[in-house]
Amino acid sequence: MVWTDEKVKALVQLWESGQSITQIGKALGMTRNAVVGKAHRIGLAKRASPIMRSEKPAQPRQPVQRHEATHHAAPAAPRTVQVREEQAAAPAGQQSQLTPAMLAALTPSSGPRCKWPIGDPKTTDFDFCSSVALPGKPYCAQHCAQAYTNWNPESAVEAVKAVNAA
Repeated sequence: MVWTDEKVKALVQLWESGQSITQIGKALGMTRNAVVGKAHRIGLAKRASPIMRSEKPAQPRQPVQRHEATHHAAPAAPRTVQVREEQAAAPAGQQSQLTPAMLAALTPSSGPRCKWPIGDPKTTDFDFCSSVALPGKPYCAQHCAQAYTNWNPESAVEAVKAVNAA
């Protein structure tokens, strides 16, 4: 692709007439990138961005406080599961398959914490569930029931029993 004087003059005329970069490239038999590069090298005025920008400036985000995971020896008494009201509710149109007995069996005494997000990350009250997570899963029993469509609580009960027995 050679830029002749005629092509450069045509580029300047089409650029100033408001043609799109793609249209200019087709008219000159050049690629879009070649047109952009030549326009930049000869100092043609930049085009307005087609991306709509908001008029108000972006506000700096407040840092989210993260809970540091601490690894201590297992507590003497097993911890109880504290379920917030918003966590306990099953998604619309879906019944929870967990019985109270299953929930009790699925509560290991220690281990990794549930990483289910609660609330809007842009607000200061954003947090994670932090109940004890099931073995091999990132969530507690309640949130596994919500997160996994083919989740089988009976097999999870067996996995927790095996971990607790060890």
